[in-house]
Parts: sequence; structure tokens; C-alpha cells
Amino acid sequence: MKSLTLCCSLLLAQLALAHFDITYPGTRGDSFLPPASQWLYPCAGINTTTNRTMWPTTGGSLVLDLHHPFTYIWLNLGLGEEVASFNVSLTPNLPYNETGNGTLCLPHVALPEEANVTEGAVGSLQVITVGDSGSALYNCADLMFTSNATLLTAGEGECVNSTGVSITRIEQQTGDGAATTTEASSTAPSASATAETADAESSATTITSSYWHEMLMASLVVAGIVCFDVIL
Repeated sequence: MKSLTLCCSLLLAQLALAHFDITYPGTRGDSFLPPASQWLYPCAGINTTTNRTMWPTTGGSLVLDLHHPFTYIWLNLGLGEEVASFNVSLTPNLPYNETGNGTLCLPHVALPEEANVTEGAVGSLQVITVGDSGSALYNCADLMFTSNATLLTAGEGECVNSTGVSITRIEQQTGDGAATTTEASSTAPSASATAETADAESSATTITSSYWHEMLMASLVVAGIVCFDVIL
């Protein structure tokens, strides 16, 4: 029984370390402090704040502090004062595949034209990560859109990636086996954006969607085995 207790303690400690922060734009609140929890959809149990970060109407910069050895990242946007649905995907089709612990900066997370974001509009950015545990974690940041807001400069100030932190392109497979690039990510930048985000990339590599699917499923299986062993 002692060994079982030790196993559980180590597992909980590992999960606690495997969370993430939104450094920029300003996060809603500290999702590490109860009753908040990053396991809670859609925003870690933290309500909308009035302290909104100014973001360009065409999309802005994103800085994350990541604690996983690898992470899949989805970005969603919801418009309005109190967002009920994060129905604008900023990572359509496939997520970003990030590798390494530390700071990740995406200089420009582009907004799709169909979002129709106007001057003075407000909304919330939802960041979802899935790491080696196979479980989803959530954090949100509240925004106000204005053409006066500017992007962070890649490689300067806040927008510097930690050593060993990178993002790879993920490609969609067509019926004939050929790869077609989806909206791309970047090495110094946002977890599946558009060509504008791709301009900020440095040394991005490519993997296929089938590879991503296999890796994600493997993570889920590993998490299931750990839980099963603990229950026994």
C-alpha cells in the first residue's frame, strides 16, 4: 500500500508540473490556485476579467510558458463581453506541435477574415494544450481589438523562445498520399496559424497528420495505463 501511495504522489506531482501559463496577452488569473484548475473547460474555472489586453484587429502576439517536453496546442477565439462559445478556430484542422519546456512566442497569430473583428470589439482567446499525459489543459485571456495595438518583435524583449523550444509544421494528407500544408505554425511563434504567421517562422520542420494522430493516441494510452495501474 505504501508503494501505491508513493506512486500516486509522484503522479500528482508530475501532473502539477505539466501545466502552462499565458504570459502575453495577460491571462484571466492564476489558474494554479484553487478553486481554479486548468483541467476545467473552457477557461480553468476563471471568469471574464475587465482587464483586457489590446490586440490588433488582424491578430496579435502570443507568449506561453510551457512545462511539457512536447505539447499540442489549439487556439480558439470567442467574441463578446461574456463568451459562451469559442467558435472561431485559430488552429483549423490541426494543432501546433511544440517541443521543449520553456517560453514559446508566436509573433503573429492571424485572425481569419470570417471572424470579422472590428475596431473596439472585445473577445477572449482560449488556449488548449495536450501533453504527454493525454489530458487537455485550458487557459484564457481577455482581449480588446484595436488597430493601434502592435505586435511583439520576434527575437526581442518578451518574444524570445527558450533554448530547445520549437514548433513544427503539420501537414494534411490528401487521398493520393501527397501532403498539403495547413495553416502553418512557426519556430519563434502560435500553436496552427496562417501564412502571415509562417513569415515569422525559423527552421520549422514538417510532420504528417497521421503521425500527429499516432502520437496523440499513444499519449492517451499511456495515461490510461498509469491510471489502471494506480487503481489496481
